[in-house]
Amino acid sequence: MSESINGKLDGFDDISANYKLGVVLLCHGSQRGNSKTECSCAWPDGPDSYKWCRDCPSTAKGLVETTAKLQEILGPSTSEVILSCLEFIEPHPDEAVQILSERGVRQAIVMPYLLGNGKHATEEMDEVLDELRSKLPHLDIHLTEGLGSDPKLADVVCDRINEMDEFTPRNPGDIIGILMVKAGTKSEYDDCIWFSALGELVENKLGSGYAVEVAQSHYGDPTMQFAVDKLVNERNVDVIVCVPYVFFPGLILQRNIVGSIEELQSTYPHVNMVITPPLGVDDRIVNVAADRIRNVSHEQRFTASP
Repeated sequence: MSESINGKLDGFDDISANYKLGVVLLCHGSQRGNSKTECSCAWPDGPDSYKWCRDCPSTAKGLVETTAKLQEILGPSTSEVILSCLEFIEPHPDEAVQILSERGVRQAIVMPYLLGNGKHATEEMDEVLDELRSKLPHLDIHLTEGLGSDPKLADVVCDRINEMDEFTPRNPGDIIGILMVKAGTKSEYDDCIWFSALGELVENKLGSGYAVEVAQSHYGDPTMQFAVDKLVNERNVDVIVCVPYVFFPGLILQRNIVGSIEELQSTYPHVNMVITPPLGVDDRIVNVAADRIRNVSHEQRFTASP
């Protein structure tokens, strides 16, 4: 591992040399995404297919790269980061925390590297961590906020949109509609307020001539149909750029997002639609995760009773 970017966790100048923070980077996990046909660059199936390909890694490869970046940012001398997934990729969260305990860490922070605030990152993790606290009373275990709405994430979305400029048919004066679509989560666990706030950040950064609406790929509201109807009929857009708010290629992107855009394009043939690549591995997103971890670790270490 190369030398860390920061050298050590910000705000920990007085930490003893033997202190090491344990971090579980909690992801969803998938075995898919190895084929270009599962990515947005395959749509439409015509001469423009793959022209805007960013060579997105599969979920497994992308998460390994992300974990390495987070380890470098937090500092290998002051932290130990373990990748953990809810499905497919081991170790699972309870196993990851146990590994950190066996390695002698005194504080473990679980960072949900998830783009939504669904059941996985809330109720289920609370139950898992409560059980781990009872089994490992010597270990200080905490759960951070997820990625949520953040200006750095808005910057990543804007970059994906700007990368599609040459592939976005437009005339002077056209209003460009931006459709941000996250993986669907049942609304009882995720009210999408954070996602709407992120959409507002993106619209403010893009400036005049753009209109942004957010949607879920499946399950809950707002639906893609609802958001596109609003863009076309209320906000009078001329072109729609769909931003898949997912990390990597896979079934949700191919089936739910791209598949729905194909149907919506046939419903609104007069409105040209394009799809950007997914978010991928990006230093800015990893830095948001690092900020969440630092905040919790700093708060717990310096507010704990002596």
